[in-house]
Amino acid sequence: MSAILSDDDELFNGLGSEEVITKPVPGNHMARTRKRWSSGSADKRPKIVNKLIDGVHTDVATDYISPGQLYSTESGRLFHAGKILIVLVGLPATSKTLLSVAITRYTRWLGVRTRSFHVSEYRREKARTEKGGVPNDYYSAKPGSQEGGNYRREILRKMTKDMTEFFDEKRGQLAVYDALNILKEDRSSIEKVFGKMNIKVLFIESVVTDPLLQKRNVDLALKSADYKGWALQDAEQDYMSRLKANKHLYEEMSPEENLSYVKYINFGEKLTVNNNNYGYLINKIVFFLMNLRDKRGRVYFARCGTSVKDKYIDDEELNEEGLNYSKVLTDLVLDLVNKRRLDANDGTSAVPRTPSAASLKERSKSPLIATSASLKRTESTGNALYRQPASGDGVDDDSFVVWTAPRKRTYDTAKYFAELGISVRQRNQLQQLHPGVVADMSDHEVKEKFTSEYQEYLRDPYHFRFSRAESYHDLAVRMEPLLLEMERMCGDILIIGHESTLRVLYGYLMAFSCSEIPRLTFTRDELIEISFGPFENKVNRIPIVMD
Repeated sequence: MSAILSDDDELFNGLGSEEVITKPVPGNHMARTRKRWSSGSADKRPKIVNKLIDGVHTDVATDYISPGQLYSTESGRLFHAGKILIVLVGLPATSKTLLSVAITRYTRWLGVRTRSFHVSEYRREKARTEKGGVPNDYYSAKPGSQEGGNYRREILRKMTKDMTEFFDEKRGQLAVYDALNILKEDRSSIEKVFGKMNIKVLFIESVVTDPLLQKRNVDLALKSADYKGWALQDAEQDYMSRLKANKHLYEEMSPEENLSYVKYINFGEKLTVNNNNYGYLINKIVFFLMNLRDKRGRVYFARCGTSVKDKYIDDEELNEEGLNYSKVLTDLVLDLVNKRRLDANDGTSAVPRTPSAASLKERSKSPLIATSASLKRTESTGNALYRQPASGDGVDDDSFVVWTAPRKRTYDTAKYFAELGISVRQRNQLQQLHPGVVADMSDHEVKEKFTSEYQEYLRDPYHFRFSRAESYHDLAVRMEPLLLEMERMCGDILIIGHESTLRVLYGYLMAFSCSEIPRLTFTRDELIEISFGPFENKVNRIPIVMD
């Protein structure tokens, strides 16, 4: 055994280790001797994807591999969890659709073949196909007319048939059933039907008692496809009639029903679990719900500024061009956030109306416009009847936080935000993908020096890793805690990072597969803005215009 040359060598290599061989060893360095992915999961060359469209509602192909997936099986099911049906329970305007989409997005990221089944989509499809009107009493959990009852039963039968087919024929593992389900007899029937198929059933009851949250849910519902072309007053009256028709019928879930359920109050303000004995995957979903919050703000993605050499090996500070980019980025993001706050503030609140085009110097006293929520919270400090100021980053919907990686040029890109008193946090998970032995090499140089490895990389750029490097899959697994932290944030977040980390975060928020993520591009002449909706996330690409 070779001798350790110094204390530093021993610290690097480990006690009693041999000297590290510095010459790279050719071959695929994926640290695995057995095949990780089943033969049915071989990743195919992807189709051209529109990176502005949320993929959370696309069908999961049988050979689909998720970005955060640790392994695959021939059955397509993971975590020894079997088949699971999540049934949402609650009145209209209780965030059920938002919950179903969020659960679908997160579990798909983990590799679970998940699909949401929304009763509203089935109803609209039936109305389009049959070209007839929907009976007025259909929206009640107990329609008064035979026509309304038949219409409702046909839709629910179709949903049950499709969910069964998803489990049996499409190798699905998790289905999310988004409907009212507010009657005990309906819930009991669902448990019996799917229990006979050896499918575990978990109910999630969404309860909203906060009037502000309920109003926001109603406002979001009025923007749905149901009310396209409607006058706002007519749409609100119609939707509130749906709520009124079901309020007196609502039977809250209780332990006496002998069902497994989660009671989810005010979108994460309080959560209780009853009779949960379904194991790891369900517990992971419950943990996700504990971190999930109603997002009022936006997520912004920006590249870091440039340095002199602009290389991975050199942890350099920003050059003059990079500093100018940082100033422009700071102005642009603050303009966007303040403009939305101005639009959101009502005319009666005493909110300071500073110009949105103010320079950094003019903004130095107050870089962000106060919102109605922040003013009310300030007025209520010390009054137990009001919600008190929160202590954590991003807990409030009017918060604004900047995340950066620890490297100098990334952190320095946010220096002007920090000078204005805005929270800037270094997150280790945002470290860029470690390139290993191919650091700072061009594609041509990699191809010349590591010919066989380069060919393997082209076949699977997401999972392949060069010697001493990370793969995108390694990066995605490393960043999972950051995804949960991002789900917990209610306000605005600006994430400044390397293109590799932005690809992974964007891939999660837009539900992309692992074959699509390495091909995403983020340039320094664009700021990416993602807004959150109950049915899908939306992307806005904003030009960054340099002086």
